[in-house]
Amino acid sequence: MKSARLISEGAVALAIYSILLLLFTYIPIMSLVLLFFIPLPFIRFSFKFPLKESIVITCVGIGLTLIMTGVTMIPVTVMFSTLGILIGYLLKNERSKGEILLSSTFLVLIHIVLLNILAKVYFQTDLANKITTMLIDSIDNSKKMYSDLGISYDEKNLDSLTKTFKLIPVIFPTLLLMASFVYAFLTQAITFPIIKRLGIKTPKFKPFREFRIPLGFSWFFLVVLIFNFFKLAENSFLYIAVINLTYVLQLLLIVQGFASIFYFSHLKKLTKAVPILILIVCIFIQPLIYIVLLIGIVSIGIFNRRKK
Repeated sequence: MKSARLISEGAVALAIYSILLLLFTYIPIMSLVLLFFIPLPFIRFSFKFPLKESIVITCVGIGLTLIMTGVTMIPVTVMFSTLGILIGYLLKNERSKGEILLSSTFLVLIHIVLLNILAKVYFQTDLANKITTMLIDSIDNSKKMYSDLGISYDEKNLDSLTKTFKLIPVIFPTLLLMASFVYAFLTQAITFPIIKRLGIKTPKFKPFREFRIPLGFSWFFLVVLIFNFFKLAENSFLYIAVINLTYVLQLLLIVQGFASIFYFSHLKKLTKAVPILILIVCIFIQPLIYIVLLIGIVSIGIFNRRKK
């Protein structure tokens, strides 16, 4: 009875996945939306059955992918299936939504890094340099078009933008991490309401105002900041590591700063519109971000003392 149920559930999961994969592969317009739905059948299956059976279904899914779409889509199937199995497994073990998000982010990051390595090895394509070249070429073409049409443009702004684009290969690890986080977050946001309707209990995020960074992060940030004052050899491992750690830690501290603003607004019983308005204003007026960063740094010590 159990094996019959396993086979029927597995067949349903693979049938749904096969349809989604075919639509994803052959209808490019739908691929951006389907990207977040494809892990769904694996989430449901791994929630209902043990890890061993989920891995078997993944292997069958890889075989179907090879038959339907060819070898190039196998890495994609591996990524979607393992992500779905991980989320289903963590849901079954009643992990928090934050744990599921972080675990999913790092799993997606591992897959993206591996895909990037495969692209370099087999197709001699460096994704970071290719993106940088495309963006710089678009700026050069824009300059040429403006000159031909006799339209004036701000040379300094475009040169500043070019310098920013040239930084992409250096901060590429940070960009990959951010992309992985966004994908994992949107996948949760889209799939969780669906699986909840299917009878699977899903956790909720804690209020944003309760986001906290451990005190140790401030010391870590200070060490990384000190390294920034040294003249490191460009494109060396230490240089790339310091630059990326700086961006990631700054981003975390900015999030901490906004969480603190939401917390104190809640403490003063202000309307939710106030911190949301502050957040929007800070996004559009960039220099204000540095004030939020400072609030984030200061609030780490405040919240850790409050715990004591």
